Amino acid sequence: MNLRRWGATFRDEFGHSFRRPLIVMLALILGLVAFGLSSGHVSISSGDSSVGGTKAWVTSEYAMTQTLTYITLLFVAFFVAVAGGMTLLRDRESKVDVLLHATPLTAGEYVWGRYAALVLAFSILIFFYALAAAFFNHLVPSALANEVRGPFQAGNYFIPVLTIGVPFLIFFTGVSMFVGERTGNAVLVFLLPVATLMICGFFLWTWSPSWLDPNINRLLQAIEPSGYRWLNETALKVDRGVAFYNQEHVVYDALFWVNRAWLLLVGLGAAWLTQRSVARAARGAIGRHGGRTGVRGPVGAVSTELPAKAAPVAGSVSALGMIRRSTGFWPSVGVVARSEVRELARHPGIYLFVTLILVQALGNALTAVGAFDTRLLLTPGMNAVGMANQLTLMVCLLLMFFTVESLERDRATGIAPVLYATPIRTAALLLGKWLANLSVIAAILAGGLVAAVIAIAIQGTVAFTLEPFVVVWGGILLPTFLAWMTFVTALYALTGNRYGAYGLSLGALILTGYFATDGKLNWAWNWGLWGALRWTDLGFLEVDRAALIWNRVLLLGLCVFFGLVAVRLFARRGTDAVRLLHHLAPRQLAATGLRLLPAAVVPIVAAVTLVFMVHGAVDGDVTKKEEKDYWAKNLKTWMNAPLPDLARADVALRIDPAKHWLASRGTVTLVNPHEMPLASIPLTGGLHWDSLSWTLNGAPYEPVDRKRLYVFTPPSPLAPGDSVVIGWRWNGAFPGGVTKNGGGLREFILPSGVVLTAFSPSFMPVIGFMEDVGESKENRMERREYPRDHWKGVTRAA
Repeated sequence: MNLRRWGATFRDEFGHSFRRPLIVMLALILGLVAFGLSSGHVSISSGDSSVGGTKAWVTSEYAMTQTLTYITLLFVAFFVAVAGGMTLLRDRESKVDVLLHATPLTAGEYVWGRYAALVLAFSILIFFYALAAAFFNHLVPSALANEVRGPFQAGNYFIPVLTIGVPFLIFFTGVSMFVGERTGNAVLVFLLPVATLMICGFFLWTWSPSWLDPNINRLLQAIEPSGYRWLNETALKVDRGVAFYNQEHVVYDALFWVNRAWLLLVGLGAAWLTQRSVARAARGAIGRHGGRTGVRGPVGAVSTELPAKAAPVAGSVSALGMIRRSTGFWPSVGVVARSEVRELARHPGIYLFVTLILVQALGNALTAVGAFDTRLLLTPGMNAVGMANQLTLMVCLLLMFFTVESLERDRATGIAPVLYATPIRTAALLLGKWLANLSVIAAILAGGLVAAVIAIAIQGTVAFTLEPFVVVWGGILLPTFLAWMTFVTALYALTGNRYGAYGLSLGALILTGYFATDGKLNWAWNWGLWGALRWTDLGFLEVDRAALIWNRVLLLGLCVFFGLVAVRLFARRGTDAVRLLHHLAPRQLAATGLRLLPAAVVPIVAAVTLVFMVHGAVDGDVTKKEEKDYWAKNLKTWMNAPLPDLARADVALRIDPAKHWLASRGTVTLVNPHEMPLASIPLTGGLHWDSLSWTLNGAPYEPVDRKRLYVFTPPSPLAPGDSVVIGWRWNGAFPGGVTKNGGGLREFILPSGVVLTAFSPSFMPVIGFMEDVGESKENRMERREYPRDHWKGVTRAA
């Protein structure tokens, strides 16, 4: 190997890496993630890290190691696959490989130079993440995060990079390059991180029932590539106390080094196999991968000699049978769609991914357990909603790859100049490709449906019905897929290349996932409905049905809007700097915006409606503000105030399940059990109470309203053993609105059923101050500590 030629290849790939929009987007995402995690949103949970005590540090070596196991597989793997798998394919598509192999450059110098450059480039990004995390954790002031920041130790940041990050990069870059070179298919390259995420995220990471054989558990730890299962099983699963995680270093045992060793061997071995494949091709592979034609000679020259039967035939042009005619819009759409469907039908990625979906969904369904490792009962509705999150993620990833590659394929195969010069309209061209990509959606959902049918049949308890799958997958998830497909197309049209489209699309997915884990999504922004769907066979989404409908209207509106943007921006001619400047002129931009404005009306109206619905949700900002005011106004005064006992309760309820409405009328008889008189009696009311009126000993009474804590003061203090009768009358809707993001409710009045308890003021007042109402992460208090003999004597009723 000539180091000079190897260095030239290395410098070319390394320099190109940091000019890619893909790498820039990954660096931006890693910086934002480091900033977000510095506030303590992600830390190791520990039993002795309650409020007021020592908390788990986000700066510890355990915390950084845990974070890197997530980041490498959830974020970095997709970018590595695009860069590593496409580096040789890019040369092939641009015909640069023919020139390279006509030089003294050997296959080893070519492959290992690019491989080393990519590994180093992504290693620099991982080190950048560590530096960004150290910067935000220790140099950026944050009062809220001070208690989760420990002292700076460089090893806490850089040891996990070397043990977790770099081996994974060596492994995944090599495998991605090998898949790209051997298959010559970009989509198969992109299937690699998707398949890895499916297997690890939905199986290897968390599947560990109590009955699992320890030897199998250790085997799974050894083969899981991110290292998370090993860390979880050896250090995190059994709580060792917050002091241990804060101060101790991660102890790497022999099993961990076996895991890292096979990653390194497979990664380097894949690069070596890639070198051999390139060397064989340079020596004369014929027409391999569909992208190479002719026969390569020893120096890589391509023969341009045509077979005899392909020689031009003399004669008139009419002998060729060529005709020219104009086609309408829909016939053009049909031609493009049929062509794309034929291409997709020959694509091995579809069949591989459908098989993966079937196996993964079937495995998850059959191994799902509930409390105490009991098997979960599989109903069609529970199955449809249970698979919705993973199907949404996987279908969106596949649609991203197939959409971008269907657009890029025209340019890579050289057909674009001919295709773009035809009279076919841009809208027809893109619509045909979108319709063809619906077959991708249909294939994946069909695989999931087959898995659900098999799982329900194996369990043999509930009959299979198709209706829940049609409603959830067809009616609810389909707008997500349509909007995402047009969004990706618009990004491709905006950036003009696959790397920009991939970087921005993956960035949108990752940021959405970050907001989902941080609890920031709601009906107005949760375009993928992650964590928002709840199924009950008694009645589906009776609380949030209105929000769900508006959310789907928003997505359908965005589908139309992004589709028009894609048609407007899609370039069919070469770049002209002057023409581009004209398009960017303020007047031209304003005119374009006005033309697109009608298409933006529907999503804007739907988004604004959802914002107002979420603002007034039962767990929304208005409710949280009311509850926090209740907590702040009454905590110090009524926290441990003496309370009367409930001697008798008479309650009359009128319930209208169809309207989520109830009316409550009743009285409670309260007795003073203490040795001292009671001057005041506090009762907590509900936020849903309307038209409220009170009585005291049968007479109308106006208690002091302390933010829904109603304080009654009898004419004379209640002597020991004396009683008082308090009555009320009110009505209201319960629940009084939608939830913020599809959250569950403990109590409700719905057409399918009614659940009311006395643990909250759902249908009658609660005696005293409810100290947990209005508590949040920012104002949470430690629980009361009782003396050892607190159980002796008389224990008052709850």
